[in-house]
Amino acid sequence: MESVHRFSLISSLKGRLAVILAIATIIPILLTGYISYRWIYIVQTEKIEAEWLDKVQRERDELDRKLDELGRVSQLMDIEGGIGRDVVNFITSNNSFDRAILYRNINQSVANVNFSNPNLGVMFYYAPEQAEPLLFPNANVKLQFQPEDLHAFFKQKLFTYYGPHESLDVANQAEPVFSLLRKLNYGQGRSLYAYIETKVVGLDAMFAKASTAAASHEESPVYHVLTTPAKQIAYTNMPSGPDNQQTAFEPPDHAYKVFEATGQQGWTLYQLIPKDDYNRELNKWLSQFILFASLSFGLGIILAWLIWRMVYRPIRIINREITRFSYNPSLTQVSATGLTEFNHIMNNFHQMSRRISELITDVEDKEKRRGQLEVEKLLVQINPHFLHNTLNTIQWLARIEGHTNIARLVSIFTRVLHYNLGKKNIIVTVREEVDAVRDYIDLQNIRYDHSFNVKLSIGPECLDVPIPRFILQPLVENALYHGFDDDDRGEIEVTITRADSSLYLRVKDNGKGIPADKLLAMLEEEDDQLRKSGLGIGLRYVKKMLDVYYGTEAQLTMESGTGIGTTIAIRLPDTIKGVEALDSGPNRG
Repeated sequence: MESVHRFSLISSLKGRLAVILAIATIIPILLTGYISYRWIYIVQTEKIEAEWLDKVQRERDELDRKLDELGRVSQLMDIEGGIGRDVVNFITSNNSFDRAILYRNINQSVANVNFSNPNLGVMFYYAPEQAEPLLFPNANVKLQFQPEDLHAFFKQKLFTYYGPHESLDVANQAEPVFSLLRKLNYGQGRSLYAYIETKVVGLDAMFAKASTAAASHEESPVYHVLTTPAKQIAYTNMPSGPDNQQTAFEPPDHAYKVFEATGQQGWTLYQLIPKDDYNRELNKWLSQFILFASLSFGLGIILAWLIWRMVYRPIRIINREITRFSYNPSLTQVSATGLTEFNHIMNNFHQMSRRISELITDVEDKEKRRGQLEVEKLLVQINPHFLHNTLNTIQWLARIEGHTNIARLVSIFTRVLHYNLGKKNIIVTVREEVDAVRDYIDLQNIRYDHSFNVKLSIGPECLDVPIPRFILQPLVENALYHGFDDDDRGEIEVTITRADSSLYLRVKDNGKGIPADKLLAMLEEEDDQLRKSGLGIGLRYVKKMLDVYYGTEAQLTMESGTGIGTTIAIRLPDTIKGVEALDSGPNRG
């Protein structure tokens, strides 16, 4: 059932217009979407990735430069050819004057190094064997310094790099720094350490504290992970990752877009961008494309509806005119459709409908005339038979009785002839039809010497109802001639009532009845033998009159059976449509 409905929808003009316009709308959208997607995808994968990779490489190079700078500065603090020789002399000298001179020179040299390298932070020597292990610091440094408290970044011979971590400068502890601790050996297995910090200028956002990083990442969430050469985490600001824990790191490719760059000493810097943020532009394009596609598709549907309405409205007007014509061919009017082509079709239809109406009217007139001719033909068949019997009665009465009865008979007979032969219109009242039946009964009683009784029961409300002339007498005549034998004394009941805008006529006799096969033949008018015998002629006339004047609104039924008599019932409207037109035919006279 569903497939049939789908097929009927596609086979309709509305369905096909919708499909064609939908295809015409969707194809440009798909082509535009594909081209723009390819363009933005190429930009996303080539240009944007190249920019992010270049950015992480610049950050790697900057960090390499910072670490190299620590190494170069440490050379200035070495024992051989650097400030370290004066520091060793200061530690080993017992002369107060010499120590004072050395102290001044060392401080001056540290100041010069710090001045020539402005990115450097805290600098000092660390001598764990001395009572005061921190020597010659260039800033206010924490007194408790334990190198093992710092997380080592990587080691290279006597160099140990740390970071990123908080500065040892009490005034700037929040600043992230990288540091170098260089071991300086001097005589008989004794050691001295040079400690140097460098600020991460240019990389502050990368190595900011977690809270600061999180705040900045709300706008552009780019996370950093710094791993040691052994691939252990030295630093991360990822919200769900370990913070400066020496654990192995595996880049989470499923949720992040990862860019990486490896430094000269084997450490690796990672940039991680959440894929939702990385694809933000692509998602933005996708949402805009969906909006554009929806608007285009909606516009296509509106255009389809407008085109369908433009075509369907004239079709509906034409269909309405055809439907109206099918119910009433006479109701035709010119209706404008708004389109020249459909107006031309409508004009052709109206011309055709007018021609059909004319032909229908002509056929109806011919049928009415043919019906009237059939009625006249039946009257011609009925009246000679009636006249023959009546004249035969007059002949026998003239021989047997006196002139008084003959005069009475002739008087009644004259009235009957005047009514039957058309001195009145074809449409009469029930009162006139009943009076004619009474005259006819009087004639038959004279003829049969009152061998039967006819009872008339007419409702007063029925007397002025118009009916076709001569539809009651043939039914009574059939009952008289064909319902009784010569020695029977029959009874006939004629009843006329009115109810529910209908007139009910019933003629009932208690005669011998009509066999079922003859009754059917009479109703269907198929038995030539019955016609020749006169049985059914009057009934055919009545049926023809009812058909001419009432059509399907009248109903005639017959009930009969051998030995139980016959009942003929007629139901017809209590008004006759088009009486004036039908009465214009010739009178019988």
